[in-house]
Amino acid sequence: MPSNGNQKSIVIVGDGSVGKTSLVTTYTQGFFQESYNPTVCDVNEITVTVDNVEYIVSLEDTAGQEGYERLRGLLYESADAFILCYAIPERDSFNSIKLKWIKELREKKPNAPTLLVGTKSDARIRSSVSTQEGEALGKSIRANSFIECSAKTQENVNEVFYEAVRAAVDGIIQIESESNRKISCCCGISMVFKPRF
Repeated sequence: MPSNGNQKSIVIVGDGSVGKTSLVTTYTQGFFQESYNPTVCDVNEITVTVDNVEYIVSLEDTAGQEGYERLRGLLYESADAFILCYAIPERDSFNSIKLKWIKELREKKPNAPTLLVGTKSDARIRSSVSTQEGEALGKSIRANSFIECSAKTQENVNEVFYEAVRAAVDGIIQIESESNRKISCCCGISMVFKPRF
């Protein structure tokens, strides 16, 4: 049984219809739901074991539509980490990460760790966001990690949530150099490691 220190809150954000709810549903229920119902706020509590430590994790799936900023802001306050989602075949959702989402998150919670996730990797088309573009954006926004996934095929779905919990535990990454990153935490200990993207 996890202790209170092992409870984490992870908030999932991104434009509407990028696949946030499908990602959470596929992970928590083990299946892909074809129909789309816009989410206002949905919370799932799960137990995840990461690096041999058990965590109780609250996954908070948010509405990406305009008009829900205030509700999202309330969730941001208690978040230990964020999953920033864009849909690989939808370039506008990718652009929104830098133009809207990272600004909104950093304004409300400047030191929260983030995981950048490209969803719908199974639906790539010629004009899709490339893996290299995703990696570059991840570095520019100082994301802890970058992962591409598909809820439909379940590719990398588990990895998304494992890395999100790791980010919640490790904290925000401070950039030390192009190839190495430094983690700093409240106790003054820091570690240098290679980024996970």
